[in-house]
Amino acid sequence: MAQPSLNGFLARFPEFGCVDHGLIISVMAEAPLYVDSSWGEAEELGAMLYVAHSLTLQGQGDIAAAQSFKSSVTSITSGSHKVTYTDSRGAMVGFESTSYGQRFEALRRANGISMVSVL
Repeated sequence: MAQPSLNGFLARFPEFGCVDHGLIISVMAEAPLYVDSSWGEAEELGAMLYVAHSLTLQGQGDIAAAQSFKSSVTSITSGSHKVTYTDSRGAMVGFESTSYGQRFEALRRANGISMVSVL
């Protein structure tokens, strides 16, 4: 398996079709920091879930969860992936804070993968 393509990501998660493709590609470039070949057959799905989680935290996508984060986001810096929030709900940025992150964690645990990096 390999990291996902933009088209593959959008086919799996069409709710992000309205997001600037450059931003999606930028976040995809970060995915190998969290998901690599040690994930085996789960690598591509794990990377997609990481990207969906990260985009949701940035208030991106056509879903209610993204809109709730969007209301608390005061600034976004994509290159270093810095997001500034106005309240404590938005500052909850662990993987458990989005449904995509929860699925990412469940997939990681199911495959016995240890996390080295922390979001």
